[in-house]
Order: sequence, then C-alpha cells, then structure tokens
Amino acid sequence: MHALITTDGSEVSIEAAQKAVRLLNPTKITLLTVADTSVASDSGAGGFEGNLLSPTESLNARNAILDEGRDELAGTVASLGVDPSIVEHKVVEGSAGIMICLVAKQTNPDVVIVGSHGRGWFKRVVIGSVSEYVSRHCVAPVLVIRHADAAALADTAAENVPEGKTPDSSAT
Repeated sequence: MHALITTDGSEVSIEAAQKAVRLLNPTKITLLTVADTSVASDSGAGGFEGNLLSPTESLNARNAILDEGRDELAGTVASLGVDPSIVEHKVVEGSAGIMICLVAKQTNPDVVIVGSHGRGWFKRVVIGSVSEYVSRHCVAPVLVIRHADAAALADTAAENVPEGKTPDSSAT
C-alpha cells in the first residue's frame, strides 16, 4: 500500500501520520510538506514602493522556508518509526490544498492522509480547511484523521445528547 502522508510538522499532522502508519501499515510512503514561499517573493508593499525585500533577501527568505519544510519532513519521519527506505520526502511550493491534490495525481497513492485540527464550521468557512479542500478535490481516497483534542470534544458533545435523541434531532 502506498500512502501519501501530508505534514506541516505540527502536533496535529504528526499525530495523523502516526495513526495512519499504525492503521494502514504502508509499504511505501510519500511524505509531503507544502511550503508557502509566496511571502518571500512578495513582501506586500506593492505600488510605487516596490518590494520591501531585496532580491537577495527574498531568495534567503525562500530558502529558509524550504529548509523549514525539510526539517518538518525529517521530524515527522523520525516520529513514525518506519524503515526510512520506504519513505520518499517531497517538499513543494504553493497553496497546501491545491498542491496536495496535484502531488496525489502525480504519485497515484492508494490513500492520502491529512490531519484535521477539528475547527468548527465557522472557522472552516472563514479561514478555510486544507483537509476539507483535499477531501473534496483529490483524485485519490482521502483519510482525514482528527486531532485527539477535537475527537475528545466530539465525544463530549455526543455524551450530552439526551437519551432517545440523535445529535441531529436534539435541537428540535
């Protein structure tokens, strides 16, 4: 089984990667991090002022962001406890959701694994959700693994539903 596991080095994504490896026992892993290097190329000043960063500073900032991405991959691999020879490291630049879907199309994994912070619907609408974007647009099957805190919150909410009611009918 080939698993495309996404990571940003956060506790949420590392936990998702660990759970996915335990659950799926993949024989091949493509470990992906997406680096948003747009901040290095466009400092946001715009207009007559031009960029705030010189070309050299911009290149240095881009390289620092890519180095951070490589560090995220190394940290995630170390936490997985798998044979490093089955893991391909991949750092790509761009928007996370779009690039995860593109890499999935290119690598043809059996499953794509993404972690979820478990934000509420309002935050998903306002700030977006990479896991939601990937689950809706990816060509490969997607496994979204919720962070333990979000799962515990959902369990607590489910326990508070009155007996004989479903979570959907408790509001009526």
